Amino acid sequence: MPRTARKKSPTGIYHVVLRGINKQTIFYDDEDRKVFLNRLKINKEKISYEIYSFCMMSNHIHILINELDNSIGKIFQKILGSYVYWYNRKYERIGNLFQDRFKSETINSEGHLLSAVRYIHQNPIKAGIAKSIEEYEWSSYSAYVSDKKGFINTDYILRILDGKDKFIKFMNEVEEKPFIEFNNTASISDKKLQDQIERIYSKYKISNILTLEKGGRNEIVSIIKAIPGTSIRQIARITGIPISTIRHIK
Repeated sequence: MPRTARKKSPTGIYHVVLRGINKQTIFYDDEDRKVFLNRLKINKEKISYEIYSFCMMSNHIHILINELDNSIGKIFQKILGSYVYWYNRKYERIGNLFQDRFKSETINSEGHLLSAVRYIHQNPIKAGIAKSIEEYEWSSYSAYVSDKKGFINTDYILRILDGKDKFIKFMNEVEEKPFIEFNNTASISDKKLQDQIERIYSKYKISNILTLEKGGRNEIVSIIKAIPGTSIRQIARITGIPISTIRHIK
């Protein structure tokens, strides 16, 4: 079946969600996150676009982007291509990392834009991995409240909200508008499962489980599968081990 054409935003602004293929982890550590952000910065200098906000989770990332004179398809082809090349070399893997068709929704007004920024910054709270927006390191929130905005265009949002103080107040109000998201049916969060795995196998990085010899790898996966609330797909996206392999491990 042919793909449906991506809906065109009247403002040129989109809320984009990028996810790892089979919900695989795309950011194992801080180096991964820093490299991805560097790819956003470098490509912004090469092809014109504006980033208003982002939030990086372990297996997906939210980005609020204005495509300007380009298309989000072209933009993310360049960003993801360079990141996947680096990631595959680091973790000695081959093939796709991101889901082929990323999700996007159009931003149609200033009010919609502000709600999207708030939704993205509140994502870690809703996921249960942070108690406040301020404490989560891997979002664009700090660019708005500090003097280090980097490659984030903070001026537009701060101008609409009439300054930093009103921005902070607005970001901490409840956001009830629905935005696109990926469903996660696992009853244990990825973060909690990663923490449990790291406690059990403290001498291994989760990303290294994939490269262990077959016997050792299978023993670890068998124990992970027994952790209450896990699923085969969840284990696959965290470890990078194919679903078909995990399914056959007893």
